[in-house]
Amino acid sequence: MYKKLAEFAENIIKKDNIVVWMSFVALQIAVITYLVYITGGASSVVQMLYIPILIIVIKFGIRYGITIAVIAGLAVGPFMPYAATNTMQPTSLWVLRIIISIVIVFIVGKLSEKLNKFNELEKKKAYEDIATGYHNLNKLKVDLNREISSKKYLNISIISFKFENMDMIRQYVDFEVGDKSYIRLHEIAGEFFCNKCVYSAYGNKIVIMLPGYNINEAYNLAKKFIQQTKNPIYIDDLPISPVIKAGIVNYPLHETDVDNIIVMLDKSLKLSDMTHNDVMIYDDMAEKEKDRYYQDLVSLYHALKGNMFKMHYQPIVNVRTNQVVSVEALLKWNDTNHNNMSIAELIKIAEDAGFINEITKWVIKNVIDQIKIWNDKGIEIPVSINVSARDLSDETFIDYVKDCISSNNIKPKNIQFELTERSIINDGETAAKTLKSLKHMGIKISLDDYGTGYNSLKNLVDFADKFDYLKIDKIFIDKIIKDEKLIIVDYIISAAHRLGIKVVAEGVEMTEQIEILKIVDCDMIQGFYYSKPLPPEELEEYVTGSALSY
Repeated sequence: MYKKLAEFAENIIKKDNIVVWMSFVALQIAVITYLVYITGGASSVVQMLYIPILIIVIKFGIRYGITIAVIAGLAVGPFMPYAATNTMQPTSLWVLRIIISIVIVFIVGKLSEKLNKFNELEKKKAYEDIATGYHNLNKLKVDLNREISSKKYLNISIISFKFENMDMIRQYVDFEVGDKSYIRLHEIAGEFFCNKCVYSAYGNKIVIMLPGYNINEAYNLAKKFIQQTKNPIYIDDLPISPVIKAGIVNYPLHETDVDNIIVMLDKSLKLSDMTHNDVMIYDDMAEKEKDRYYQDLVSLYHALKGNMFKMHYQPIVNVRTNQVVSVEALLKWNDTNHNNMSIAELIKIAEDAGFINEITKWVIKNVIDQIKIWNDKGIEIPVSINVSARDLSDETFIDYVKDCISSNNIKPKNIQFELTERSIINDGETAAKTLKSLKHMGIKISLDDYGTGYNSLKNLVDFADKFDYLKIDKIFIDKIIKDEKLIIVDYIISAAHRLGIKVVAEGVEMTEQIEILKIVDCDMIQGFYYSKPLPPEELEEYVTGSALSY
């Protein structure tokens, strides 16, 4: 019985029907009036009448509250005796009680109105984008959950459009024009999608929820919308050409959880940026590739902190004397899970993550420590170390190199720094300044992978006084036997020699290549023909032994 009464009360509370509520309150007043009567007009029981009065005023406002207050006052007024004397109440008493009830109704009603307005405002803030006035992602989540729970549609597609050049418009045209363009795109989206579920997200994104649309239908609509927005829109008489990209996620094809769907929307947009496609459907394989990249990044960071790297050294040989004249230090990741990762991949990840400077400093310290060990054994051989553009722009780089050299008491001429053309063209002024300081210290500089960069000849001429060595990339050396690149290689060597720069050929693997490189007067050779990169102990044997009896 109690369970049924509880269910009845709960059903009433859930309904906003005024008739149902008034009937429920009338029943309460009747019950309380009966209790007052059988208790002889006990004042403590009379106070219970405030319960239905407050319920109505909070639920339906002051007007209905006054009505219930008068009804309740009359119910326990003219015909209700005193509890103690069993005599009828004077008119002034029950009228005063009604007046007090009305005053309470006014006070509670006004407070309730203010509270409701505050709640509505907070709800509006929670579900509305202040800048555009459109619903935000919080509302999208609520609506999407509602549609999924209804099980009305087999497919729900969500498209996220990104206003790519919004910040550029704000910066170079006008901030207000950028905002107005964003709002206008919402209006265009509303017109195009028949005002179906348009939402604002993250300041430059417009999200459309399409219940009942499969992934292909959503894709076609996204393409048509982007095509439509390629026509300029006019904001304050200014023609604005928005650049729009889109990412699409489908329920239940990609995900069933609403929060995950929102995350996937953002990821699909990033995939659009990576693939340079206007519209990108969420791709699980691409996402797994990104996850693998992230795991590699985390592993790389832990490897740096956990001293999991090691150094190998590849000999650089004088082409005429067959003697090792220097070695290149190559970083190895001492991790079986990443044995297949190339140095180029490792460096690229470190550069993207922003801690390439830490790795370079680790390499410099370990190489200089190794040079000290070799010097103590009577082996003096220059070692070249690869540095990046970020290293050249690091203000602490020069001082760090100086400290490592002085603490090990080694000769600066036994250190060479290798950098690619990309390193010098990204910030030529900073690179030139750093290279000048290194040269002043007595450190040799080598231009690595020459010929693969943009405008290589110009870079060589502009920075000729900064370089001691030039390394011709393997892609040229691989084809000199067939004369495909021989003229270019010959020209590079001649130009470098005229500028006072010695030349190293990288990636040499065959005797025929060596013979040709001798003919074109190449100075040094590096490659598997002579040796793969070796651990320090094996390199010692290689340099001091008779390994170069060719």
